[in-house]
Amino acid sequence: MSIFRGITKLLNNSIIFKQKYSRNVIVNFTRPKQTLAPSLKLQKPQRKEPGEIYKWILLMIPVTSFGLGCWQVYRLQWKLELLQMLKSKSHAPPVPMPENFNDLQTMEFRPVRVQGEFLHDKEILIGPRALIENDVAMPRAGSLISDPKKNQGYLVVTPFKLSHNGEIILINRGWIPQNLRPKEKRQASMVEGEITLNGIVRLTENRSPFMPKNNPEKGSWLYRDLDQMSSHLDCAPVWLDAQGISDPPEGWPLPNQTRFTMRNEHLSYLITWYMLSAFTAVMWHRYFVRKLPLL
Repeated sequence: MSIFRGITKLLNNSIIFKQKYSRNVIVNFTRPKQTLAPSLKLQKPQRKEPGEIYKWILLMIPVTSFGLGCWQVYRLQWKLELLQMLKSKSHAPPVPMPENFNDLQTMEFRPVRVQGEFLHDKEILIGPRALIENDVAMPRAGSLISDPKKNQGYLVVTPFKLSHNGEIILINRGWIPQNLRPKEKRQASMVEGEITLNGIVRLTENRSPFMPKNNPEKGSWLYRDLDQMSSHLDCAPVWLDAQGISDPPEGWPLPNQTRFTMRNEHLSYLITWYMLSAFTAVMWHRYFVRKLPLL
């Protein structure tokens, strides 16, 4: 009996021990649950990700490039109207040559009337140049759309002595093909004596990039440098593009060789800006709206 009582007492003590420490364990495991709720209340609101700010900054790229494309549309229309105005100006009635040649600086593309005689012995050729018909340069020789009869040639530039003051100016008589380059083949066109003609005022021409320079000693003239030409030919720095009938006798220079050139790259600019706007807009929508990778 004493042994039985001892075993019973030992079991009771172990149960009491287990209950006592099991409650402590339960309490210890439940304490974090009691402190979890207050900790959630103390959390600060999350900040916006940096991408949210960059999203609206990057949107300015397609918007700005689209605006620049619209600006180039306006510039293109302005340039085309300016070219049309110059062409209309060249078809105005001719006016007398001013006494002061400095006035010609504001009269480019204006027709003027002069009277005098040609000095054929001082004639020079500028070229090679393409023939201009109806204000449009013909295609170059060898082009798929070129006309074999209208390939590259030269402009005949002849000094002209004015009757009223004796000044010598330069007259671009017109275009000739390469086979008429020798003077012997153009004798009939070298008129003598006093004549009256109409011509369009042209100012000096800047040398294009990579174009060789004029070489007066070798008789090589590639562009219209009035200061250099007037110094070499001992004349005034005045140039007129001769006007005349579009179908002169055979062997004569073809007149009306006024080239209306003005830098006009606005079409390529507007295409570039619109393409950039479209591309960046698609990328922006793909990355920030659809949440897709860029590639």
